[in-house]
Amino acid sequence: MPKPTFRFKQFVVQQDRCALKVGTDGVLFGAWVSYAGAKRILDIGTGTGLLALIAAQRNEEATIHAVEIDDPSAQQAAENAAASPWADRVRVHRMDVRRMRSTDHFDLIICNPPYYSGYFTSPDQRVGIAKHSNELLFTELITAVRELLMPDGRFNVIIPLSREKEFLKEAARAGLAPTRRCVVRYVEHRPPKRLLLEMDRSGREVEDLELTIEATGPFDYTPEYRALISDLMPGP
Repeated sequence: MPKPTFRFKQFVVQQDRCALKVGTDGVLFGAWVSYAGAKRILDIGTGTGLLALIAAQRNEEATIHAVEIDDPSAQQAAENAAASPWADRVRVHRMDVRRMRSTDHFDLIICNPPYYSGYFTSPDQRVGIAKHSNELLFTELITAVRELLMPDGRFNVIIPLSREKEFLKEAARAGLAPTRRCVVRYVEHRPPKRLLLEMDRSGREVEDLELTIEATGPFDYTPEYRALISDLMPGP
């Protein structure tokens, strides 16, 4: 059972009322994203507020807007932001990103989306909304990004490796193509499961990367993963 409180080096996440808790994917993705140069950041489906808080820690100047469709999660994410060192720069909005309109676009958008497809939905309706892509289709996510991203902005996302072709096809319709691509293995001897993508409209050559989280098993973190999260976690 996940703990109601998850402590990082510089902030604390309360998560007892959130549909989805802090997990490896969120920490990994938040640590991998490059926040350099961004002035306005949007976190789609913030959940606990984790990614928004990592963004605030990693970028000392940006204003971060975080949207969340689930009422209790949005409320707790707002409380987590208010209790953080960056309360003046992180704003949580209870809203559906598909209905979001903004005249001020974002130069960085990040999203750990609901991406399960072809799975049984969770018996917990709130968890189902957070996890399953029938609640936010890739087409809908890309449409929102297209409308909200600056022409020279960047979009970062984590998806199952098995859904890469499907996702890139949708992204291409919005003129988005990868500039960084990282294939992730949870354990060294197992097949890769996740894909981290940084995308924009520049047409630059793709930087292909690979990352393994654990060498042999639980908590046997690789040096690369330890380095990635070193400023976030109290000690893996």
